[in-house]
Amino acid sequence: MRVLLCDAYRLFAEAFAAVLAQRGHDVVGLCFDPRTLPDSAPVEADICVADFGPPAGDLNRLADAANLHSARTLALTSEEAARPLHALITAGVDGLISKRRSLEEIITAIDRLHTGSGYYDPVLVRHAVAGRPPELKPGAQVLTSALTPREREVLTQLVRGVSTGGMAAAMGISVTTVRTHTQSVLNKLGVNSRLQAAACAVSYGLVEPTVQGNGSRSGSTQPARAASDASVVEV
Repeated sequence: MRVLLCDAYRLFAEAFAAVLAQRGHDVVGLCFDPRTLPDSAPVEADICVADFGPPAGDLNRLADAANLHSARTLALTSEEAARPLHALITAGVDGLISKRRSLEEIITAIDRLHTGSGYYDPVLVRHAVAGRPPELKPGAQVLTSALTPREREVLTQLVRGVSTGGMAAAMGISVTTVRTHTQSVLNKLGVNSRLQAAACAVSYGLVEPTVQGNGSRSGSTQPARAASDASVVEV
């Protein structure tokens, strides 16, 4: 797997790059300012892992970065405020994870994106939609009522973190059919990614994200610390 890594904290970025290399991943690019990401060296990457949070959180160029070399994008962030998190989701990232998570969890998220799935932190999604719905097509709430029973089931499974293969097994249908239902859900909700669909469902109270754990949260704001008060959700 070819990984492009961008983080404003040089020590974290270099250490994380070393860990990824030890795991057999090819770190094809390393930068320290997300604002320069779309203009970074002409490398071919499968996954772009970038910190879009302070002190380098220029979200205006995230859409460009997300499309960089057709790489799938995992957004690392220490943000918890609704506005920047909402911007990350609507920009079309494929995954969203808190920097309070452990390195193992972040690497798992990278691996999940590489398989074609999404990955997001339900706590961050709840913060992102607090007090403001995602920017969807007019009548999104009405559109949700147009979902077929199978599509509503798929939407619920997306929010709860079930992988495409897991959905296929649970629903007794093929992976291809799951993907067809998923694309239909995205089309009807007027969103561009499974992450946005999950955020829409949470925002409108259609589905509650599965939260596990003891309800405690680490007080540290340092990168790659212990997990927060909920499990990361795969979509």
